Amino acid sequence: MSHWRLSDWTLGLLATLAVLAAWEGFVLNNRPETRGCGGDFPQFYFAGTIIGRGEADRLYDQPYFRHFQESMRDDPLRSLYPPTLGLLMAPLARLPYAEALSAWWAIQAICILATGVIFYRTTPLPTPWRINMLVALAALLPLWIAVGIGHLAPMLLLALAGGLTLHKQGKPGWAGLLLSILALKPQLAVGLLLWMLVRRDVRTLLGLAAGFTLQALTVALLLGPSLWLDYLHAMPTISAITRAYRYSPLFEQSFSGIASNLLWAADLTAWQVPAMKVTYAITASAAAVMLCRVVWARRPWQPAHASPGTENYEYACGVLFMMIFPPYFLVYDQTLLAVPLVMLWSSPAWRWGVALLATTTVLVANLSFALGFSLTGFVALVTMFSLMFSLTNFDFLKNRTKFHLKDKIAFKEVN
Repeated sequence: MSHWRLSDWTLGLLATLAVLAAWEGFVLNNRPETRGCGGDFPQFYFAGTIIGRGEADRLYDQPYFRHFQESMRDDPLRSLYPPTLGLLMAPLARLPYAEALSAWWAIQAICILATGVIFYRTTPLPTPWRINMLVALAALLPLWIAVGIGHLAPMLLLALAGGLTLHKQGKPGWAGLLLSILALKPQLAVGLLLWMLVRRDVRTLLGLAAGFTLQALTVALLLGPSLWLDYLHAMPTISAITRAYRYSPLFEQSFSGIASNLLWAADLTAWQVPAMKVTYAITASAAAVMLCRVVWARRPWQPAHASPGTENYEYACGVLFMMIFPPYFLVYDQTLLAVPLVMLWSSPAWRWGVALLATTTVLVANLSFALGFSLTGFVALVTMFSLMFSLTNFDFLKNRTKFHLKDKIAFKEVN
């Protein structure tokens, strides 16, 4: 017993949490209303089906889109995603639904394993803690929910992890090209684009532009340019649809959605819309200000002059901003939280990484039913504030020391 180390005890705890998260992901996917059909996968599959049938002009015909799912779900899903997703899923939609879902889960598994390899090879943590890191990421409840419902999140996680790894390695153009895959979920791409604009990262922005252009041209050439006009015309309806649902406290992760849920529970529905707008304005603005401060605080000095690992602070804050900025954000989207967790665990702010992980475990996530809201977004905002404060405080102390030395030199010269 005395030979057990802290890392061994931690591994056992994390493995238990991972098993609990996997079980809950399985249970959530086998609810009566989804009938174990893969949750969100039908909207991807039937988008590919419509494209494969040569009916791309009906991709955003919502009644037509929903009727394909009537025999599978009690609540047929709408067509919400860009036409690039339908084109991507068209080959998979040639398979029968059950086989396509199995193939999609295999693709998800490959994406998760590839992301794990990236994290394992790039983190500076000692080997025992690298293993613990991977098990900790397997304990993320959002990840297992995303797998259970057959969501895009594992694929987007791989694109984000791979793109930011290339960025850290000094390959911003290729990073931007890979990160452009996030356009499959436009609200994430907007947050990323704003981050790169704040840091005036021209080469990454050029890579993003090239990736976005390539996707747009591919759809226009294969399906016709009018499909993009159909998507743009449908966007107001899509936006209204995403806010028409009221999600449980476990699933709802956006601050505006949390405000709506709390007012609905208090029977103050007349205040829901203005409260959502005010809440979004405050939280998105606060996150944007903190991201700007972190980016700008890193400009005057090089990472070698600061505490080891603080170069990860901007990456952690950037991804957290991408998760706070969208007005519509659900639990499976928080799979992307794996990236800031790895960044924080490899830095002096590792305790904030532990706090963020704790909010996504089965035990704390289910506490949201009693509280009426999720804790993850609040901890993410506090984490950004802490990272901002540590960087700007360091810069202030550095400047104060510099001016103090100048005063001492001037005093000696006078005397």
